This record gives sequence, structure tokens and C-alpha cells, in this order.
Amino acid sequence: MYVKLFRNNIKKALEDYVVYFFTLVISSTLFFAFLSLTSRYNDILGGDGNYSLTLFQNTIRYAVLAISIIFVSLISYINTYMLKQRSREFSVFMILGMEQRTISGQFFSETFIFGIVAVLAGCILGTVLSGMMTAFVLRTITGSGAFRLGFYPDTMIVTLLFFGIAFLLVGAWNIRRIYKIRLIDLLNEKKVNEGQQKKDGSYLVSLFTAMVCFIIGGVVLYDFSHINGIYAGNIPEEISNRYQAVAIVAAIAGIFALYNALAFIITVIRKRRKWKNRNINSVLLGNLFQKVSATARILSISTLAITVSLVAFVILPMLAEITMGYLDYRMPYDIMIYNTYWYIDEMDDIPEIDFSFIGNILRGYGITVSEEVSQKSYFVWERDFNTVDTRQYWRDLPRLAMRISEYNAMREMAGFEPVSLADNEFFMHLDYEMDTESIAEGIGTGTRKLQLDDGMVLVLADTEIYNEPLGQYLFNSDGSVLVFPDAVCDTLHLARTCYYANTENVIPYNICDSIRKEISETFRNRYEYLFDRYEEKYYTDRHYTSFIDPIRFLTQENNDTVLTATSVRLLGIYSGIIFFIICMTVLALQETADSIDHHSQYWTLHKIGVDRDDIVKIVSRQSLYYFFTPCVVAFVIALLLIYSFFVRYGHKVFTYIGSTGFKFGVMIPGLLIILILVCYYGATIYTIRRNLDRTLNNII
Repeated sequence: MYVKLFRNNIKKALEDYVVYFFTLVISSTLFFAFLSLTSRYNDILGGDGNYSLTLFQNTIRYAVLAISIIFVSLISYINTYMLKQRSREFSVFMILGMEQRTISGQFFSETFIFGIVAVLAGCILGTVLSGMMTAFVLRTITGSGAFRLGFYPDTMIVTLLFFGIAFLLVGAWNIRRIYKIRLIDLLNEKKVNEGQQKKDGSYLVSLFTAMVCFIIGGVVLYDFSHINGIYAGNIPEEISNRYQAVAIVAAIAGIFALYNALAFIITVIRKRRKWKNRNINSVLLGNLFQKVSATARILSISTLAITVSLVAFVILPMLAEITMGYLDYRMPYDIMIYNTYWYIDEMDDIPEIDFSFIGNILRGYGITVSEEVSQKSYFVWERDFNTVDTRQYWRDLPRLAMRISEYNAMREMAGFEPVSLADNEFFMHLDYEMDTESIAEGIGTGTRKLQLDDGMVLVLADTEIYNEPLGQYLFNSDGSVLVFPDAVCDTLHLARTCYYANTENVIPYNICDSIRKEISETFRNRYEYLFDRYEEKYYTDRHYTSFIDPIRFLTQENNDTVLTATSVRLLGIYSGIIFFIICMTVLALQETADSIDHHSQYWTLHKIGVDRDDIVKIVSRQSLYYFFTPCVVAFVIALLLIYSFFVRYGHKVFTYIGSTGFKFGVMIPGLLIILILVCYYGATIYTIRRNLDRTLNNII
């Protein structure tokens, strides 16, 4: 008898909880596919020595596991929902004499088998999705890749263990709960929560709070967008953090106040007879009020989670695109070594570095330098030199200049044509991210002459600005450097010496760290006096870097940047989908439960003469409003937060991505969200109408 009962309950669960089954399949599919990228059986790059997958795989593995912990909460919520729906069935079993131990064991077995079947189906689908994702990673890293179907036993074991442990933990809690519950409590478990009419003052406070929060958020974003013009490049981090923190806090508080305010608006509409007495509005408004007031917290959390998913869908892939574009700007050469004077107190201690030892080190590793330049920067005015002790702010750094000969050498190494400069002229080279048009306008209305400490006057050249990507080491924090004739630089005081080189052969990834370590040790031995005088004094400063740091290699930067960008893009999609489907599942189950809990209401309406079509309209409209209101609110708030992201990073998006990449980065996540939303809403409407038909067909 128990076997037959178990079989019938599994069949009924597949019919009644299709949304839950669908969610488990999607979740396990995504979990398997993403985790398969870290499988030891999945040799994505086929042993390519120019790349190391360790960082990429560790990032994906631990991030996926961390994000997926939320599945435990989802499974617990759904099991509680299933227990509530079947509480009266279990109470009948208890009245007929079935032991609570048997009931709890039966329920646990059903939910466990139900979940494992869904996870196994997800693993099968995950194998297909894994092949697609492997091809995507290959195309992102190497520019080419084909679909390949693979079976990864370690990934399947981890997937089954992860979800199995989640089912066991939740199941153990449910067994304990059913085993200890009293019959009277089990009978009352399914009592419908109708919501509570609160005092008007409480609703007015919520409405006022929601309005104030959203007004504050709007004003903050408006002010934030208008300070962007003050900065030619990025807005400073501390200013952006302040504005965005206020906007985010206001949005969160506004979301939680909104749904109580919405309940108040519904009560106001219900009091207006022309709305209340029109067709089916009385029943619809009553149901909506009960639903919103009873589940205001669920709606608030769902809206917040959907907002997070929408932001993750868009911003994380966009950050990945920016990172990829930024690589070409940051690393135009095969080797780049930065030198700083920030932690030197005396100008006379600044060394003129001889980087000839680097060629000897590289030759020891079989690497030949094809072209190189030691680029010197000079103080335009020596009086601007300051130290950590005299600097009011760490960005308060002197204006620097460089030689035209070294500038042209760097241009040629980066693939650009050299430029000319007269003996009494100068021009500016700007950071690639800066708005050259606004700076050119500012120059046009100001002085075009510059006087040096020795009285020499230089005139701004006809072409006053260049901004080709020659690397970020040219600049202090202001994002610009002046270019002078060589003879003028001979009269200036040296500030720093950076090194750039291209090599005839590619530097293998696995020797980059060894070369870096040897370069650092050799420099320390040659310029030991710097470390003796200043390292002990400044090494605790949070901005402290060694006197040559960082030392970058194109092979290593390309590997780390490309793989990091790929992992960020994938995790953005994964986290966005997970949060979104969890919210869709919660909303879908809430609506499904409502259609079951109010079956007597629909039965009575039909019994007193209300048409079936009108009852269907009530249910459909209620589901539509309840399902899409959190999505619409989340979309508006996410849109504002995404807008603040574009304000914060100035010209990065269109500098490194362009309008086509921007549209692609927004349209693809948008289509994915719409697809998920349509699928869940369709499954919800199907389940609700099936329950409604079952109720109305029982009327004799």
C-alpha cells in the first residue's frame, strides 16, 4: 500500500509542482555546466603554455559554490510550501492511524527522489550546455573554438553531492518538524493568510517613506550625473562611493516601504465605488489587497533580488568587456617596468636607472629584446616636488614632462607614426580615457604659453593634444604628461625612469614570475641605498610600492586579464540567472498556492452565477499584477543603478567597448531575462488554470 501511495504522490508532485521541478532542472544544469569548466577532465586549452587556467578555475569553482549555497534556502522554502499544501492530507493519514514517523519518512522519500530525478535530468542537459560554454571560453581566449560534448564524472559527483546534501539537510529538518507536530497544528497549517488591515497612519508612513527614499535616490543620481563634467576622465573613487552608497541605501529602504504603500493605494481604490462595482473589480481588488498585505516582505525581498540579478546581468559582463579593451591600452609593449619617486624625500636621491641589466637577464632565459626605451620623466617646476610628509593628499603630485625623442620611440614601438616638435614648442599627451574635446576647449580659452624655472618660455604646438594608448606609466594621477624638446629636458631635474621593451619571441607564462623576481633582486642590489634610506620608513603606508613596481609582461597580463574577464562575464550571467529564477520560483509558487487556497471562493462565485470567463479574468489579472509588479519596480531601480555605473566610469564604456559592444552587452542579458520571465509566467498560468478547471469542473 505504501509503495502505491508513494508512486501516486510522485506522479501528483510532477503535475502540481512543475515549477519546482523546472527550477531544479535549470539550477542543476547551470551548476553542472559552470563547474565542468573546472573539471580535471576538461582540458580547455589543450596544454597551451601561454596560459594558466589555475586562477580562472579557482575563481569559477569557489564563486559557483558560494553563490549556489542559496539553493539550500530555495529548497527549504519550497519544501515548506509543499508541506503546507499537503498538511490536511497528512492529518487525514494521522487520523486513520498512520504513524508520524511513517508520514515524515514518506514525505522525505518523495521529495528526495523528486529532487534527485530533477538533478539527474539537469546533469544530462548540463553536459550539452558545458560543451557550449567550453566553446565560448575558447573563443574568448584564443579566438577560435568548436562545440565539444564531454562527460565529466567528477563534476557529476560534485553536483549530485551538493544537491543531495541540500535535500538531506532540508529533509532532516522536515522529518523532525512532522514528527513533532501536533494534529491540531497540522490541520491549521494550511490556513490562508488573508492579510491584515492596518491603521491608515501606518500606511501613510510607508507611503511617505517610499516617496522620500525614491526622491532622495533621484536627487543623488541627478547631482552625481552633473559632476561628471568636472572630470575629464573618471570621477574619483571616494566621491563615487559616497553618491552610490546613498542611492543604494535609499533604493533598498524605498523597496521595503513600497509594498505597504501599495496596499494603502489599493484600499483607497477599493473605497471608490465606480472602481469597486465595475464588473469583477471588487473581488480582484480584495484579492490583491490580501495578497500584497500578507506577502509584503516576500515581494520586497523578491524585488531586491531581481534588482541584483538585473544589475549582475548587465554590469558584470560590461566590466569584463571594459577589462578586455583596457588590456590593449595598459600593455602596448611586451615588457613594462614602472619607477616611482613617491617615497623619496630628497630630489638628489632620485636615481637615473640603467636598465641594461634586463637584457642580460632575459637572454639567460632565451628571450631576445628587439626594441627598447628607457623613458625619463622630469619635473616641470622643481618647487612642486613634495614627499609623503609634505603632500596634503596622495594625488597631489607634480606636473611631469618627457623627451620628444623617447616619446616618438614609444610611439613607434606601439605601432604609431612619430610626431614633430619645434625647439620652442610643447604639447600634451593625455590618458586614452580622457575627454580630449573638453580639454581642447579649455586650452582654447586659456594661455598657450608655459614658463619654466630658468625663464624659458614654451609655446603650445598647433596640434596641442595626442592621446594614443602608450601605457599608463606616463602619467601621474592627473592623466596627462607634457612633451618637450630634448634640449629643454636637459635643463630639468629627473623624476623617474620607466622601461619598455618588445621581444622577438614570446615570453612563456611559466617563467614570468622568475624573471620578475630576478629583475627586482638585481635592482635592489644595484640601488641598495634607496631601500636602506626609505623602505623602513614607508613600507607601512597603504600606497607604498617598491621603487620599481609593477613589473609587467604581456603574456602574463594577457592571460590574467582575459581569463579574469571571462570568469567575471560567466559569473555575472550565472549569478543573474540564479537570483532571477529563485525569485520567479517564489512568485510562481505564491500564485499557485493562492489558486489552491482560494478554490472555495472561485467555486462560490461560479455557483452564484459568475461566468467562467470572468473568474479566469480575475485569476489571470491577479497573477499578472502580482508577478510583474516586482519585475517592473526592479527594472526601474536597476536601470538607475546601471546609469550610475556609466556615470561613475566616465568614458570607459565607449572608449573600450563602443556603442555596438554596449548594445550587445545590454540586449543579450535583456533577451535572456525576458525568456526566463515568459517561461515561468507561462508555467504559472498553466498550473493556475489547471487548478481552476479542476475546481470549477467539480461543480454539479
